[in-house]
Amino acid sequence: MSNLTQSLTLLGRRLLLGLLVLLLAGCVAAPPPGSQGEAEATASGTAELEQMAADGRFLDAALAYSKLAAEAPSPQREHYTLRTAELLMLGNYVPQAYQMLNEVDASQLDPSLQLRHALLSADIALARQRPDEAQGALDRAETLLAEVEETGPQTLLRLHQLRAGAFAQQGNHLEAARERVILEPLLSDPEAVLANQEAILTELQQLTPEALAALQTAGPPDVLSGWLELARLGRSMADSQQGGADLVNWRERYPNHPARDEIIASILLSRPRVLPLPKRIALILPLNNRFAKAAAAVRDGFLAAYYAQPENSPTAPGLDAPASVVPSINVYDAGDDPALIDLVYEQAVDDGAEFVVGPLSKQAVNQLAGHESLPVPVLALNYSERHAEARDRPLPDNFFQLGLSPEQEAQQVAEHAWLDGYSRSAIITPSSAWGTRVARAFSERWLQFGGHVVEKQTYDAKKSDYSLPIRRLLNVDESEQRHRNLRRLLGVKLEFTPRRRQDIDFIFMAAGSRQARLIRPQLRFHHAPKVPVYATSHSFSGHIDADMDRDMDGVTFADMPWTLDTDSGTHSLKAEIEQLWPAASKRYTRLYALGVDAYRVIGELNSLRRNRAEYYAGETGDLYLDVHNRLQRRLRWARFERGVPQPLSEF
Repeated sequence: MSNLTQSLTLLGRRLLLGLLVLLLAGCVAAPPPGSQGEAEATASGTAELEQMAADGRFLDAALAYSKLAAEAPSPQREHYTLRTAELLMLGNYVPQAYQMLNEVDASQLDPSLQLRHALLSADIALARQRPDEAQGALDRAETLLAEVEETGPQTLLRLHQLRAGAFAQQGNHLEAARERVILEPLLSDPEAVLANQEAILTELQQLTPEALAALQTAGPPDVLSGWLELARLGRSMADSQQGGADLVNWRERYPNHPARDEIIASILLSRPRVLPLPKRIALILPLNNRFAKAAAAVRDGFLAAYYAQPENSPTAPGLDAPASVVPSINVYDAGDDPALIDLVYEQAVDDGAEFVVGPLSKQAVNQLAGHESLPVPVLALNYSERHAEARDRPLPDNFFQLGLSPEQEAQQVAEHAWLDGYSRSAIITPSSAWGTRVARAFSERWLQFGGHVVEKQTYDAKKSDYSLPIRRLLNVDESEQRHRNLRRLLGVKLEFTPRRRQDIDFIFMAAGSRQARLIRPQLRFHHAPKVPVYATSHSFSGHIDADMDRDMDGVTFADMPWTLDTDSGTHSLKAEIEQLWPAASKRYTRLYALGVDAYRVIGELNSLRRNRAEYYAGETGDLYLDVHNRLQRRLRWARFERGVPQPLSEF
């Protein structure tokens, strides 16, 4: 699929996800029939879950609905199961949504639930890049519309939105635009209208001038004809003066056409609507203390992304501004004392900074997070320990946070293991503050799912022999003790093979690459060769080394696209960084990716804040904003095979 088609698909999906938050909430408002008391109890019980969804906690809400489905009779069970799948789709958990949907027999549903099933089937098919399947599901949905007594405009809107996405994936740009023309009267949100019009114009601009002219079979006031003519004008403009005259003439011929002024302005400028980076950016990092090397990697990744952008090209989607505006970047030393960050920030603002990136240390981030307001937006490169919902002083509205949080990774390991069907875990982490934080994050998330932590053990990361904590983790030490007691009691030598415990489904391992390479073979030695092992990204060095990682086979871990995508054709920037800083890029590869994302995500913040279901495909992961303006990273999954990480297929 071309990059342009992928962009169109993403644009359509982003609009759809924003609409689904409202649409699907409406679906839940009408539970299956029952007694009045049952209906009231259902409404009360699901209101909290819908608030979770509104706050962007799609997985939490989905898990809660799945529990309701397990306990509910039919047809409430199917209703809750469909809602679970819908929420999983909103959270971009496509494989899990697909699996959940397959648990519902559509032929046994009433027409209204069959309609929801068909629309969700189409949505999932589009996410799997299967537009023909989506079209089939949408044909079923269209047939069901005649059987369902009450269908609001949102259902029709979703049908046409999905149909437009299917046509776009098939490369049928005219029909995709036609579907968007049909759905536009159903839109009420101005931003959604504008996004839809951008999509119409983008679709039609993929057609040749000859095709645009040939397809324009009708004249004013036909809306599609007006769009075709606008697209043709946009492709044929030689200069803005003549283009302006042509557009004035177009507006006289189509006085009631719905095209917004912003769209017409984008035609006049012969470019898409863009959000440029601020004219002046301040990058605040600790450049002269013990974090200097790590901070230098972030800085160099940030600047590499800055210099890698094509000259005079738009840098990010968003607001209107001349594409030739290129920001200037000033780098400031954060110093050794976190309390001085206020002075550094004020200096950057006095120097004309319109956006601040940094600081890096958690203490300095805490200091900035304590402000009641900030005159210039901040993208901190760590996460504050302050809670955004604190009643005494909430976080500033323009305070954003991005980091490589090990706690986030541990939570995603818990989510992935639960979605894989496991319920009993054992945990092994280093005996350090870092290990304690990671173990706590995993355990808390795991317990939220109703999982059980059967055993926890820690190890000294400075050592190489971890046999004692591993034996304790697997209860091999107890098996050996029973053997010693029995031999002493009987007074004879017994044949003995130690047995590990049988009540664990998987092991969560938090370890650096050196420690992981030692722990994995020791687990095998102590009779746990087939127990699944899940880990955070720290278990992978970030560089392919089949000889060093030959004992890591079978370990499943989460990591960022920057390290897992080894295609040099798509990672030219990474190749350039490795050439410029060969030693540092090997040790700090993920921090270079953090710097790249810190630069590129600035222009995405407005749209991410408007639509919490939207995400930006970054180098450190799929980035989305939670309700507290913390950029969360959704990672990719891989498993070691013959010493090489192999990305796991979603299906």
